[in-house]
Amino acid sequence: MRKLFLIIVVFFIFLFGLTIGGNYSKGSSKLFEESKKDFESEITNPNNDYNNVTLVPEDSMINKTARKLEDAIDRVIDKIFSFLS
Repeated sequence: MRKLFLIIVVFFIFLFGLTIGGNYSKGSSKLFEESKKDFESEITNPNNDYNNVTLVPEDSMINKTARKLEDAIDRVIDKIFSFLS
């Protein structure tokens, strides 16, 4: 009985993890395909009036945290190299 309970708990934790991961309808490949279609339709125009659009990711909490972590790692590595030299 305990093994069955443990298996059910692990299964629900697995399902919970899947829901946290989310189902993003627009992944990077879909965004690339959309921008590629726009680009191809613009360059095939007889007027060829294409304006370059630079795509920048949104500043979300994850991006900000990753940037801060990267900066912290860079500072630690710089300190280590400054002590070694």
